[in-house]
Amino acid sequence: MIHFMRNNRFLVFLILLICLFTITPFIENPVLARLFSTINYTLILLSGLYAFSDVRNFLRFSVIFFLFTIFVDWIKFFNPEGPIVTTLRPLITAPVLTILLILTLRSIFQAGEISKNVIFGALCGYILIGYIGTFLAMAVSVIYPGSYNVAGELNTMEALYFSFVTMTTLGYGDILPLSDQARAITIVLSVLGPMYVAILIAMMVGKYASKPDKHSK
Repeated sequence: MIHFMRNNRFLVFLILLICLFTITPFIENPVLARLFSTINYTLILLSGLYAFSDVRNFLRFSVIFFLFTIFVDWIKFFNPEGPIVTTLRPLITAPVLTILLILTLRSIFQAGEISKNVIFGALCGYILIGYIGTFLAMAVSVIYPGSYNVAGELNTMEALYFSFVTMTTLGYGDILPLSDQARAITIVLSVLGPMYVAILIAMMVGKYASKPDKHSK
């Protein structure tokens, strides 16, 4: 099992990232849905810690921060209406996911050739951008009430939907940014989404083109 995790760390990370938004909406019991989401998110952070445990000084400076984020997420599960936790959770989650995104991109760009881990890592990076946008939108919704045309604050699924719809430039228009802060995040997401795909394709083509042709020897 440990050998499988070591050789497929980005695959496990990717599966957990996908499960968070593909399974949770279909759990009809709200308590069970929140429980699954909380457990899933905990596993995402733990798998992220494991995936980059070989990065020098990463664990030393990140473990406490990651564990604190997990702790806040569980507090949110037991006290979903707590105003302090509701505000704190997106503010600390976005930086943690940003750290994971940076380390994922670092692994991709430092890879000598295109492998399954590079491909899975690239997919993880794209989804991480969407998750970062999700928690930034939630933070803006809490700090600046009325930033979106929804009743009250954005919940997690609304923010997740808004983030990925914006990032992929679909722009359905059912959730709209109304404040300057929300519009700023929308601009960043709408630029990062296509830019990430373009840069990633260029990088992979470059790595493939620079790979020695064994048949020409």
